[in-house]
Amino acid sequence: MRNRISLVYASVFHIGFIPGAPGTYASIATSLVFFLVFFFSGQIIPVLHLSAVCLISLTGVLASDDVSRQTGDQDPQFVVIDEVAGQLLTFLFLPVNPFNLILGTVLFRVFDMWKPFPIRKLEHLSGGVGIMADDLLAGVYGNLVLQFINHLIK
Repeated sequence: MRNRISLVYASVFHIGFIPGAPGTYASIATSLVFFLVFFFSGQIIPVLHLSAVCLISLTGVLASDDVSRQTGDQDPQFVVIDEVAGQLLTFLFLPVNPFNLILGTVLFRVFDMWKPFPIRKLEHLSGGVGIMADDLLAGVYGNLVLQFINHLIK
C-alpha cells in the first residue's frame, strides 16, 4: 500500500506518466491549481504558501525516495512532485496575476532544464533529497528573477 501511495504522490496523480514533457505538464498543472486557489479564496496567505512548499518538499523527498528504490532508478522521469514544489517556490511572496503566473512558470522550467550552477550538482545527492533539491533551487532562482522583475516594473 505504501509503495502505491508513494507512486501516485510522486507522479502527482499520474501526471508524470503523460508522454512528452511530464515536468512541464506538472509545472503547468501546479500553476493552474495555484491560480484556482487564489481565484476561489481571493488571497494567498504567505505563511500557508510557505508551509505548503515545506510540506510538499518533505513528503516529496519521502515519496520520491520510495519510488527511486522501487524502480532502481536514481531519478525516474515520471516523478514530478519535485516540479510541484519548485513551481510553488517560484511564486512565493509575489502577487498572483497572469504576468507572474506565466513568467514564473517559464522561468522555473528554464532554470530546471538549464540547471545553472549549482543546480546540476544537487542532482547527484542521493535518493529523494537529490530528486527534490535541484528543483527547489530552480524555484529559488525563478523566484529571485521574478522578484527583481516585479521590483523593476513597480
